[in-house]
Amino acid sequence: MRRLSKKLLYNNVISGIERDINSSVIGGAAVLVAQGGEILLDEARGYSNVMTGEPLKRDSVFRLASMTKPVTAVAALIAVERGWFGLYDRITDYFPEFSDIYVGRIENSEVVPDHKPAEDIRIYNFLTHTSGFMASGELYSLYEAKMPKSAYLSNEAAVRYCIENNCLTLEPVSRMSYCGYQAYDVVALLIERFSGMKYADFVKEEIFAPLGIRDITYHPSEELWARTVTMCDRAVSGMVSVDMGRHTFEDFPLTYTCAGAGLVGTIGDYHIFAEMLRGRGEYGGVRILKRETFDLLDKPYVPLDIMGEGAFTSWGLGVRVRVCDPVLPKGCFGWSGAYGTHFWVDPENDIVAIYMKNTRWHDSHGAGKTGRAFERAVYSSFQS
Repeated sequence: MRRLSKKLLYNNVISGIERDINSSVIGGAAVLVAQGGEILLDEARGYSNVMTGEPLKRDSVFRLASMTKPVTAVAALIAVERGWFGLYDRITDYFPEFSDIYVGRIENSEVVPDHKPAEDIRIYNFLTHTSGFMASGELYSLYEAKMPKSAYLSNEAAVRYCIENNCLTLEPVSRMSYCGYQAYDVVALLIERFSGMKYADFVKEEIFAPLGIRDITYHPSEELWARTVTMCDRAVSGMVSVDMGRHTFEDFPLTYTCAGAGLVGTIGDYHIFAEMLRGRGEYGGVRILKRETFDLLDKPYVPLDIMGEGAFTSWGLGVRVRVCDPVLPKGCFGWSGAYGTHFWVDPENDIVAIYMKNTRWHDSHGAGKTGRAFERAVYSSFQS
């Protein structure tokens, strides 16, 4: 295992962040890098609010967006471990309504039913973006534009609306196509059924509380709202603030505990969660998942030919798994968020690395420019 240099990490990572701030690429960012459980870098630079000049702090709260997905994957594996359902169970065993769903096609600028899916949709498909359920693409864009506000009142409302009104946007298992919200809501709804708990309460009681995580939540307190980073965007004049109100993701109401994108949290608390992932289900003497159950999470489920042309990553459950990446070693896993959050776990070098910003200009899907720059800065910081 190669060892990271604290001095090189600081110089390489912080110089890049300060350059991005000075160039109005970002308003501010927090970074944390640990190796073998030892924190080597934990810094915040820039602003929590670019208009008021309020500084970003190490305990600032970020909208995590799709970095919510690994949490839902862990929640699903807790359910699997308890025997509530299996990853390869057919979704029709739990939602018979899926038996009536069709794969759609576009006709006269509208989505119409075309044919029944050739493959049964399995639960793991919802966590690996291979279900075809509200998956990104042209059909999804047409559906998203027409989704009523009432569909986002709760996880159940979102799932019910999509099953009853929408077709699958592609043939299941035929290729990977990213789903931002509703596929993960299906899994959250299953967990609610078996646990008898609201999904937000389940992840709090079964994941966050045992790990000592206090500041990752679907429902921020007044104190957490006061620490929440103001979203920013790029304008001709530089970075400007964007008021998102009391919403954790887009304009979704807080009653919708979006299993794919709805959490907020601090970099310190997400580090605890990521260290549990590095520990294969265990952190600080607390075991969330058995080792053999956790091993299901970062398994590469999706063949590269399904991922798309030029792909060098696969999907595990809620995490992207590097297979032949030019920067990160094989076996690294993690994910990113639409507002610029990004993390990975490197089993080969025992590294956890986290980068957090909150901006509305979308360079962040799958790491984006700032996330990739952070990756390169970390891997250029090994001791000689």
